[in-house]
Amino acid sequence: MKELSSIGCEHYRATVRQDPRFVPYFRAATPEQELGSANIGSRPQKRRPGGVETLRAIPWVFSWTQTRLHLSAWLGVGEALEAVMASPEHASTLAEMYKHWPFLHTNMDLVDMILAKADKEIAENYDHLLVSDPEQKKLGIELRAKLEDTTKAVLKLSGEQKLQQYNPVLQWAIVLRNAYVDPLNILQAHVLKRLRTEEYKSEEEKQRLQDALVVTINGISAGMRNSG
Repeated sequence: MKELSSIGCEHYRATVRQDPRFVPYFRAATPEQELGSANIGSRPQKRRPGGVETLRAIPWVFSWTQTRLHLSAWLGVGEALEAVMASPEHASTLAEMYKHWPFLHTNMDLVDMILAKADKEIAENYDHLLVSDPEQKKLGIELRAKLEDTTKAVLKLSGEQKLQQYNPVLQWAIVLRNAYVDPLNILQAHVLKRLRTEEYKSEEEKQRLQDALVVTINGISAGMRNSG
């Protein structure tokens, strides 16, 4: 567990704190900038001016949930699992831990559940509409690749063929909710683009866009059931 934690933390920090593209990408690709003006939550979204480290936990998780990337829940997990499972001996030990230790099993199942709710195509659409910087676009591609790699690593550990394989009720619930949430995500990305580029002709139209944004935020949050 110490090795898993160390490797996962190292990769998480390398992306979030050490990659100069990350904070600008986060601000562009998610509705983080708009959460404060949308009057969502009981406390300010930031403790003080600054980078990601100044954000409260709720808007940090909330923003990634909105775009369906759910980055805050799985970043670093895939690299940690891959590194440990690269050794046959360690892979065998980890498999036994997963099978017999409820703490690890429960945590991995939670990651599995969040990955099942993630949608890289939806996240990519946010990048397409909202991210203009080429380097930030590259980062988005890298993060979506990490999502796929993490999914493969989690499935390798669990021995399952697909996420939430033994939870058909949740599988069906996700499919059912996505029929409603997907259009909200598409609408939200377009509304964010229009607000940020000031594609409106009057303050009244701007207010309608802001109202629409709040509706999408609340709808996506309700559909994901894990808002932060």
